[in-house]
Amino acid sequence: MAGPFLFVFEDDNYEYFYPLTVNRAVYQLLLGIDLLYEKWFSQFDGYDCRFCIRNEIAGLTTLRTGVSCNSFKGISESAAIFVNGRYIPDQDFVGQLKAAEKSTLYLQDGNLVAAVLMPGSDESASLEVMQYWGYGHFKEIIKKLPKGDVRLRHVHKIWDFVSLNSEQIKDDFERFVIASEGAVINRGAELDERTALYGRYPIYLGKGSQVHPGVVINTDDGPVYIDENARIMPHSSILGPCYVGKASAVVGGMIRNSCSFGSVCKVGGEIEDSIILGYTNKVHDGFLGHAYLGEWVNLGAMTTNSDLKNNYGNIRVDLGDGQEDTRHNKVGSFIGDHVKTGIGTMLNTGIVIGFASNVFGSGLVSDKNIPPFCWGVMEDGKFTDYNLNKAMETARKAMNRRDVEFDELDKQTFTRIFDEFAEQRRAKLGSSD
Repeated sequence: MAGPFLFVFEDDNYEYFYPLTVNRAVYQLLLGIDLLYEKWFSQFDGYDCRFCIRNEIAGLTTLRTGVSCNSFKGISESAAIFVNGRYIPDQDFVGQLKAAEKSTLYLQDGNLVAAVLMPGSDESASLEVMQYWGYGHFKEIIKKLPKGDVRLRHVHKIWDFVSLNSEQIKDDFERFVIASEGAVINRGAELDERTALYGRYPIYLGKGSQVHPGVVINTDDGPVYIDENARIMPHSSILGPCYVGKASAVVGGMIRNSCSFGSVCKVGGEIEDSIILGYTNKVHDGFLGHAYLGEWVNLGAMTTNSDLKNNYGNIRVDLGDGQEDTRHNKVGSFIGDHVKTGIGTMLNTGIVIGFASNVFGSGLVSDKNIPPFCWGVMEDGKFTDYNLNKAMETARKAMNRRDVEFDELDKQTFTRIFDEFAEQRRAKLGSSD
């Protein structure tokens, strides 16, 4: 008999995490030390773990992650647990889900957090024949099940990732590392004796990582986790809590509190309270604060974002449906995959830059929302179209530099997003595609 099953599902709020979710689910985003879905998977050893995801990105996701998407075969014969990928697991709730003896829904403030379906239930039988993921259809099938309440930390809008990251690094560190206070845990790293390591929280150095002379790591406010094959170059200062991902490099400058960098990034300059998903370069001087960057982003020298208004007021962000108050007075930039900025680019507070846009030019970029595939800043303050083929060629070159192939799936993703945002781009550009 197959199973038991864990399904991490996507609800209808994925648009609240634009521009990072045009080509991935919310639960594929980095928070703390690992991706949201990895937090759930790590708690369900021995389960057949799968995704429920928008159909237009299901094939891409399966091939990129190796995780089966929208496949419900076998759940009528074995217990199945569904969890909302926007929520962060804790051990007590995971234990409650595993120990459930009857089908149950778990809600938080009326939002579906999880569902447990017993084998042989009518709900399981109905879901097993479903060939696609429809969140509304799923809720309709399970709506009559008994309900329970739960309280979990979760993300509701893209800026919540930044707000939660500090505490999440600490929690994840405890999950990954068991260590005494103040310890330096060296798992086969090269640690130069001419470094300054101090503070009350521990430091973890993964296998193959290198910490060069002249590095300062301060853990007074939280731990620092340096993953396998990462490099911390001379004249780098890191304030915890911080996560440096596999094969990433900190090439100098000041990395302030509450930063997470995914795999194969190069970072430098001044960075504070920011998350970078992976394969992204922010090497040069310039400030990045309270920001979230996707993959394959390149920030030109001296690119700087503002994350605080001169009047210290709340910052408004436009995720595509008009500006809204974030209720935070520190919010930086949210930058989609394959975005490039030119040297000296100045980004105002709360800027959103869509997939594969190329932004450059003198002056302050103040447009709250730049759609995918926009090019430059013209003298009249408007953008022009970024030719699809040229954008793909740029991406191909950038990926080849990291020995990653730009394949047919990438081409399909670029084409789909280019077409999907054509109307929004016309409105911004005042032109036709």
